[in-house]
Amino acid sequence: MNRKCVKPSLFFLGMLSYSGLLQADTPAMVGLQFAQNSLMVLDKNDAGLATQQLALETRAEEARLAEEKQQQAEQALAEHIGETPLQFIPLIAKIYAENNFAPLWTDVQAKQQFLHDYALMVAAGISKRSAEALNAAHRIAGNGALIEDILLTDAFLDYLYYANNVQRSAQKWLYSENSYKAGKPDENQIAAWLSAVKNNDHLAFVKNLSSDNPLFQQTLDRVKALIAKGVEKNKTTELHRFAINAQRLRILPAFENGIFVNIPSYQLTYYRNGEAVLTSRVIVGKPERKTPVMFSRLSNVVVNPPWNAPTRLINEDIIPKVRKDPSYIYRNGYTIIDSKGNTIDPYTIDWENMTANKFPYHLRQAPSDNSALGNYKFNMPSSDAIYLHDTPKRNLFANKKRDLSSGCVRVEKSDQLATILLKEAGWSDERKQNVLKSRKTTSASIKSDNPVFLYYVTAWVDKDQVHTLPDIYGYDKAANLSYIDWNVLKHYVQ
Repeated sequence: MNRKCVKPSLFFLGMLSYSGLLQADTPAMVGLQFAQNSLMVLDKNDAGLATQQLALETRAEEARLAEEKQQQAEQALAEHIGETPLQFIPLIAKIYAENNFAPLWTDVQAKQQFLHDYALMVAAGISKRSAEALNAAHRIAGNGALIEDILLTDAFLDYLYYANNVQRSAQKWLYSENSYKAGKPDENQIAAWLSAVKNNDHLAFVKNLSSDNPLFQQTLDRVKALIAKGVEKNKTTELHRFAINAQRLRILPAFENGIFVNIPSYQLTYYRNGEAVLTSRVIVGKPERKTPVMFSRLSNVVVNPPWNAPTRLINEDIIPKVRKDPSYIYRNGYTIIDSKGNTIDPYTIDWENMTANKFPYHLRQAPSDNSALGNYKFNMPSSDAIYLHDTPKRNLFANKKRDLSSGCVRVEKSDQLATILLKEAGWSDERKQNVLKSRKTTSASIKSDNPVFLYYVTAWVDKDQVHTLPDIYGYDKAANLSYIDWNVLKHYVQ
């Protein structure tokens, strides 16, 4: 007989338990308890699944209602504006629907301030679409209808996005024609603006979107003066140059603390508490290897830094020289290292058929009097691997034109800069000298607040003095500004 183990039903086991035939410590009773516990788990799982399903259905219903509400808002907006084009239709519909389609620009001063600042942004020629938004608001100004308020909001959302993102996007937006494209402002920024409107702080909010850099304000004054005189074809280039450079200045804070490098001036200035404690000539990137416009923060000073040659430099500079003379590696203190850390003899490499893309090694230059980085490297986080450093080729600082590097910034007074920064980090001058003599690579973290600004400004006004510099990277080339209605701008910047 083929015996099979038959599992009793839970009902049967339950009856046995109820009748007292099963004891708590019997295998059957243990099985019953296990089965009952399993059912409880299943019940809980079912309950959990039901809760999840309910949550999903609730969210789906909320999304459906939100979509329906948004469609109603956009329909209501269309009734007010007709076919007038807007940049932010869904957002504007939502904003005005939540405000019962009441006007937002009831503060006349806030309105005037915004149009003034927006017109000066348009004058820089960074966005054709912004110029069109300003013109649209101007055409309908004074009619008292809600559409005027809506057009102002459409233009303002453009300006709000620009003002809050221009610093991080300066290299892209302020150095090529019509490269700025408006995006949806951050929800927190929109909420802050609407709160300011509600609390009668509209004017202060608009003013805070500008910059308190004194050079920015003074340069804008010159732009306004040029617009007021009337724009002639032969004057447009000058106006555009000052207008775009003013926008480049707006991303800079007042010159209070930090390291500021104006790329076309070939100059570094270190400010502490509003005082220029160090000014130095610098060497910046050549036109084909431009020093980027960027903001960072000084993290550490490296004394006796080694140099790891970047791929581009290996390909364009070093390999062609080594092909002619492999001893170039030894004479310049380079070491060729493979992926396992082994040193490779340069005479064993087929340099004729070698490129940087095929170069399977690291090329490192040890600290020395001839090191490419000199005695000091000033590190700062950068996606482009850009930093400040010393150089052994000090004769190049005598050149009037100093766009000669591969992108990083060489500092003539690097020793003085290092002395100041290392002192702030707790180093004595004796310690600095001892580390230098040892040729041992040593890093010192910078504890003080030292932002670093690499910027590009060729035209500005400082205390009624007009300053201009050669446009070494060609960023100031005359733009096509035919889409700008200068009479509209004149109306708002007077």
